Amino acid sequence: MKQVIDFLPVVAFFGVWLATGRDIYYATAALMGAAVIQLAVFKLKAWPIPGQVWFVFWAAMIFGTMTLVFRNPLFIQWRPTVVNWILALVIIGSRFIGRGNYVQRALGKVVVLPDRAWRVLTYGWAAIFALSGTINIWVAYTFSEDTWVYYKLVSGFAVSFILVGGSFVYLAATGQLPSLPPRGSEPSPQRERETSASESENP
Repeated sequence: MKQVIDFLPVVAFFGVWLATGRDIYYATAALMGAAVIQLAVFKLKAWPIPGQVWFVFWAAMIFGTMTLVFRNPLFIQWRPTVVNWILALVIIGSRFIGRGNYVQRALGKVVVLPDRAWRVLTYGWAAIFALSGTINIWVAYTFSEDTWVYYKLVSGFAVSFILVGGSFVYLAATGQLPSLPPRGSEPSPQRERETSASESENP
């Protein structure tokens, strides 16, 4: 559910852009509205709101408002770049400030890794966000507005896939991927009862 909500602003932007004949201003308004709905869902569900959600929300409000007021799409085109670059800095800075680091907090409930692995993942994630932000603004200035909108849609999903997939590949390649117990390795309840009975008869 949360994963779907995370992509709501991107989907709303692209959907309204198509539905209104590729009007980026209507799409920007839809992005802002979807960001408000996203935050409202977190509130209604009583989910803890991560700092990243607040950051993305305010970025949508600020850059969206500037786009609509000044009627200049460059403001909304700069938004993904600014967000990604700041996220890259936050991820690196989180290793030195606060408790733990950003990547470890994101994956810590799934895997337990040595500090060296967390360090590699931290700089890897930061590099991906920084590169994504750079490519975004390059596309905005080099290609048409339509091309940028399609890139924005694809990159929104691609970055998440690359982060998870890249982390998996790294952990698998270095032999640090947590392994599940082989199927059938856990004794069945009947076998456990038989074993307990046998031990009680033969102390």
